[in-house]
Amino acid sequence: MRTTAMTLWTAVLAAAFIPSVPSPAHGAIPMMAAASPPAAQEVIAIQAGRLIDGTGQPARDNQVIIVRGERIEAVGDAAAVAIPDGARVVDLSGHTVMPGIVDAHAHLSIRPDIRTLRGQLEGMEQHDAMQMARIVRNIRVQLMSGVTSIYVVGEVHYNDIQASQAVEEGIIPGPRIYPSGNFISTTAGHGPAEYRTTNGPWEMRTFVRQNYEMGAHHMKLTITDRARVGPNNGTPYAPGESNYTKEEIDAAVNELHRLGIEATAHANGQSIRLAVEAGVNSIQHGGNLDEELMDLMASRDVGFVNTYTIGFQSVFNEWGFLDNEAGDIRDWLERGRRVHEQELSRNEGRAQRRLDRLGQLSRSKEKGVKVGIGTDSMHGYMLLEMENLVAAGFTPLEAITAATGLNAEIVGIEDEVGTVETGRFADIIAIDGRPDENIRDMGNVAFIMVGGRDQSALSFR
Repeated sequence: MRTTAMTLWTAVLAAAFIPSVPSPAHGAIPMMAAASPPAAQEVIAIQAGRLIDGTGQPARDNQVIIVRGERIEAVGDAAAVAIPDGARVVDLSGHTVMPGIVDAHAHLSIRPDIRTLRGQLEGMEQHDAMQMARIVRNIRVQLMSGVTSIYVVGEVHYNDIQASQAVEEGIIPGPRIYPSGNFISTTAGHGPAEYRTTNGPWEMRTFVRQNYEMGAHHMKLTITDRARVGPNNGTPYAPGESNYTKEEIDAAVNELHRLGIEATAHANGQSIRLAVEAGVNSIQHGGNLDEELMDLMASRDVGFVNTYTIGFQSVFNEWGFLDNEAGDIRDWLERGRRVHEQELSRNEGRAQRRLDRLGQLSRSKEKGVKVGIGTDSMHGYMLLEMENLVAAGFTPLEAITAATGLNAEIVGIEDEVGTVETGRFADIIAIDGRPDENIRDMGNVAFIMVGGRDQSALSFR
C-alpha cells in the first residue's frame, strides 16, 4: 500500500509541474521545440607589431589579426581592419607575430638515445601506457617551442590517433596532430618488428584500408635501399632496388590516393626515385641527393623534409635533463645546441658529412625543390633545424617559411595551417625579437595560440 500511495503522489506532483500545452488542431503539425542558437564564438583581435605571414613575404608592420572561434577571420593593416565591438584584444605590438611552426616529420612517442635506431624500436615495444606518457611530455615540449602542428610519420597501436583526439577534446595540451597510424613496412624493411610484415600488393592495400578505417590522416611507406635489421643490417640491396617491389609501392600509393589521402615516404638516395615515380606526395629525410634526383623531384613538384637533428641520436642522451633539469625551452635548446657543436668540433667525419649535406640542401633550393624540415623525434628542436638551413645558405626568412607555410604545402595541409591568412586555423605564435634577421630569436617564444585557444600560460613542466 505504501509503494502504491507514493507512486500515485509522485505522479500527481509531476503533473502539477508540467506546463499546459494546447492540443494541436486536427490535421495541424505539432510545434517542435525551438533549436538552441549556436554558442557565440569568442572574437579575439591580435595587434601585431610585426607580422611574418608564412608565405615567404617580408614582415609587415602594424598588423591586426581577427580570430573568431578557431579560425582567422581577417588580417591586414591596423588602419584597415576594424576591431569588432566586444573583441578581446591581445597586444603583441612589441613582438614579431607569425604562424605556428609545422613540424613536418615527427614521431610522438619516440625518444632516441645512444642506442640509436635500436633504442627507438625498443621504445615502441613498451606498454602503450608508457608510450602515451612520453607522448604527453614530448608534445608539450613541442608546443612550448612554438610548434602548433605535428605531421606524424609512423607510430604503433594507433597511439597518435588517440593522442590527436585527446588534444582535440582538451584532455591534454598540445599542438594540432595529423596522425598517420601505423608504419607501412615489409619483411626486412625499416620500422618496428610487428609492422615489418606487409608483403605483396594486396597486403599493402589491406594495410592501408585498416589504417584508414582507424582514422589515419595520411600514411608513410618506409622505403630503404639497404637492409635495416638482422645480421645483414646496412647491406645494400641490388642497385636501384629497395625493400619493396615496384608493384608493392604502386599498390600502396594507388590505394591511398583512391581513398583520397596523401602518401609520404621515408626514402634516401635511389629509393627516392622509386617513391617519386610511384606518385608519392612528399619525401621524408631525402638524404644522399644527386643532381638527377633533385631534377626529378623538381619536375614532379615533390618536396622533401630534411631531418638534421636526428643525426645526433648516437651521441645524444639528454632526455633526463629535459625531464628533471630544464626549466624552459631555452634551456633545452641550448643543451641540444651545445651537444651538436661539440660533436662537430671533435668528429671530422661527421663535420664533413654535414658540409656535404648542406651543399645538397643549397643545390636543391637552387633547382626549385621544396625543402622542408622536421625533428623526427628530437622533440623541441625545430629551431636547430632552421639554424641548419641558414648554415646551408637559406636566409632566416626562408628558414622560417620552410618551417611554416612551405612545410604545410609539402605535406598537403596548407589549406588549414602554416600561414596567417583568412580561413586558416588560428595557430599563431609571437617571438620576442626579429627572427627574420636573427634566426636564434626563434627561441624567444612569448605567445602561443592553437585553434584560437591561448596556450601561453602553460608551464614547461
